[in-house]
Amino acid sequence: MNSKEKRELAENIDEALSDPTADWQFLVMVVISVFIALMILLPKIYLRNSIYYQSRAIDRLETQYGALLEEHKLLSRKVEGMKVKNQILDTLF
Repeated sequence: MNSKEKRELAENIDEALSDPTADWQFLVMVVISVFIALMILLPKIYLRNSIYYQSRAIDRLETQYGALLEEHKLLSRKVEGMKVKNQILDTLF
């Protein structure tokens, strides 16, 4: 290779590396791609989080409901026992 060919090769490399349109086009494509990905993924993430927290609240309420049912049964038995006791005491007097 002579010096002229080396100079031409160096100029071609510099020209390819310093192409401003390629950098801006790539940056614009990356920004658009990220924006589209966020537009698709953010609603999905929001819905999954909402469903998760709602299911936790429902589970907590179901647990409380079960505990209240058991307490109701216990109180109903106590009231029934008090009614029977009251009826027995009323017949004795």
